Amino acid sequence: MEEVDRLVFNFPLFKDYREKERFLKVIGLLVSHQITFEKAAELLDMRLDELAFLLDKLGVEYSLLDEEEARLESESAHRILNNLRGELS
Repeated sequence: MEEVDRLVFNFPLFKDYREKERFLKVIGLLVSHQITFEKAAELLDMRLDELAFLLDKLGVEYSLLDEEEARLESESAHRILNNLRGELS
């Protein structure tokens, strides 16, 4: 536990140990899919765009989809948009 305390203490964001600890716990819950991105932002009292920016800068991956699933979702969305465009023409 001493090593964990040292890691939390040395975490570069936030001044207070409790803030650092809370941030790391919430991010742990997020990346392990125990809470949603929206819930993480709420628990951290942050706007969604602020949390997204921070996680991006820290290199934290939090998507529920793996790369293959994300690719399939993107392809499906493009197909739907193209179908809608065709119907509107």
